[in-house]
Amino acid sequence: MTTLAWVIAVLALVIAVLALAALRRARTAEAPEEVPQPAPVPAAPDRLGAAFDALPVTAVLVGPGGEVARVNPAALEAFPFLRTGVGVLEAFGDHMLAARVREALDTGRDAEFELKLFVEGRRTFRALVAPFRVAGEAGAVLTLADATQAVAYQDLRSQFVANVSHELRTPLTGLRGMLEALEDPDLPPDMRADFVSRSRFETERLEALVDDILFLSELEAAQGAPSGERSDMGAIAHVVADELEGEAAEQSVRLQVEAADGMWTTLTDRMAHTVVRNLAENAVRYAGPGAMATLRVRRAGSDVEVEVQDDGLGIPEKDVPHVFERFYRADPSRSRRLGGTGLGLSIVKHIAERMGGSASITSREGFGTIVAVRIPAAPPQVTDVPGDAGAGSGARPRW
Repeated sequence: MTTLAWVIAVLALVIAVLALAALRRARTAEAPEEVPQPAPVPAAPDRLGAAFDALPVTAVLVGPGGEVARVNPAALEAFPFLRTGVGVLEAFGDHMLAARVREALDTGRDAEFELKLFVEGRRTFRALVAPFRVAGEAGAVLTLADATQAVAYQDLRSQFVANVSHELRTPLTGLRGMLEALEDPDLPPDMRADFVSRSRFETERLEALVDDILFLSELEAAQGAPSGERSDMGAIAHVVADELEGEAAEQSVRLQVEAADGMWTTLTDRMAHTVVRNLAENAVRYAGPGAMATLRVRRAGSDVEVEVQDDGLGIPEKDVPHVFERFYRADPSRSRRLGGTGLGLSIVKHIAERMGGSASITSREGFGTIVAVRIPAAPPQVTDVPGDAGAGSGARPRW
């Protein structure tokens, strides 16, 4: 083949290749190849709406005009009368709440405040109004959290601090006056001895008050029954009667005990001793000369009941509902004179209720008083360990 023939053959091949490529491009243009498309994503659920409904506090969606647009289940549970389409004022009946919501809508600023509403009685709520804008339209989310118990507890703490301050200030003022008098070298010996005796009494009362306050704080800090503890209330009743024998004689009160051993509870020995002694001591101190006080410990169903009954002076009717309150005294001057702290019965009730029990009082002025405490019974303490001489289920507690 000559050179010219080779050139012609190569040109023919090139032309054929170009023609085939052009034909393929034309076919592609006429019928483009289909590209696989991803499957359509299903519409997402209303997550914001679901979160709104799941809020554990009252939540209300407020529209631009201050109307209730949506409420969550917690709101309907707390305020069953709520319905959409009405204004906040009509929905809750509180002018301050309506004004704060309106202000938040107008200014775009959050508002947080407390208010009281009538819902099964007068209750305190912490309100939060959070305004927002969507597509230029204003709205707000109003939440209400019930803070009744928290506010009541804070009030109780404030009152307790004020009472403690007062209770401490009274003996401290007296102590300061007597100490200043004792600095006088010309003070008569009999008066000096009297001031020393009174100062000692006031310091002992202060010590008792501080001990009671600390014990009450310990009780409030812990919850539930002490793990594995047992105490025999019957045995403790006899111990307390022995301890109060001298004071009962001074007050001309006869104290008798009706209690069998084996009245076991889950109280610690300290708690049990505090309960029994406070009840018996109150009767000895306040029943009055010539009274008879009976300390009983007995089974009452599934409980152990500790009861102190006296036939003494009794308590005025107006004071009976308050005797378990902290620092409450039916006869303040006599209580302070006898060294009372005003916390004894409050501690007794606190211990009983912590263990799932109860405390009650009935009294009639001039006819005596009955104070009873019930505490769930418990199996006996296991004390019969080999090698422990003298240990047994009837052993008296020691302090």
